[in-house]
Amino acid sequence: MSGVSDKKSPNKAILVISELSQNKPFRFDLRWDAGDVAAYLGDLELRALSKLSIKGQIIAEGGKDWRLSATVGASAVQGCVVTLEDVKTRLDVEIERRYLNDFAAYDAELTSEEDLDAEAEEIPAEINLLDLALETVTLNLDDFPRKDGEELDNVLAAPDGVEPLTDDAVKPFAGLAALKAKMEE
Repeated sequence: MSGVSDKKSPNKAILVISELSQNKPFRFDLRWDAGDVAAYLGDLELRALSKLSIKGQIIAEGGKDWRLSATVGASAVQGCVVTLEDVKTRLDVEIERRYLNDFAAYDAELTSEEDLDAEAEEIPAEINLLDLALETVTLNLDDFPRKDGEELDNVLAAPDGVEPLTDDAVKPFAGLAALKAKMEE
């Protein structure tokens, strides 16, 4: 089996590591339409998700490790945080994952958090490419989508007779800097 190319079946999205060849890359090119991913919209807090795809390869490295490189694409519709109108986003994201046979040894060799490779993990029995594509979409969507030109207004609230707390009020040194500049004039 040298590659997967399927437009509909989510079962084709499962790569069983023990069935992959150590001698040649395993290529995949999967696409899902809006109907295939409709069940995930609520979890992803999306109004629509279409043209979800993942295309790439997984290749053996060093005899026991694996490297997955792929491009994830999707068109997503989120609600604007200001107007609640639809905000359409197109994503095309390059991803890479390293699956390590001896992840515990790799983890033990790290001397600081800065050395951590976020793409490295232990080799799973199988890789679900649909889950990987959905994870990539989730991580790359705007957390606070806004229509072009829309801004969130500041809302100030306080009890009667009390001045509302502003950003400037919680920065006391900003007031001192302004006073110093005024005194130097």
